[in-house]
Amino acid sequence: MLWTVSVEHSLAYLYVVGSGPATLPDACGLADMVATICSQTRKRRVLFDLLGADVFGFSFTEHLTLGAHVAERLAHLERVATVVIPRNRVGISERAAQHHGLLIKAFTELQPARSWLTDED
Repeated sequence: MLWTVSVEHSLAYLYVVGSGPATLPDACGLADMVATICSQTRKRRVLFDLLGADVFGFSFTEHLTLGAHVAERLAHLERVATVVIPRNRVGISERAAQHHGLLIKAFTELQPARSWLTDED
């Protein structure tokens, strides 16, 4: 099975869908790609739809590494939302990214994530 990524530009935020099995380099590469897209399109908010992604096998250290990398690469953004299936909602990457100063929040459903991203508060 392939790790695939799709990007939608027409919304107020960048909508990124990742599906299939992902390794740590895949996930870090996704953050790099999104950083480039946001920089060149001036998007300030991102929704990562990872409901179809299989990242369940990440170790504690890999989650910490991913959180730090995402925070570094996406530091210029206002808000970042991730949506994962409940079994993938570990929280380690999210807390690591928050610790590094990124305003990121993980969800298990798309609609609350969309609402949070479009909220002006």
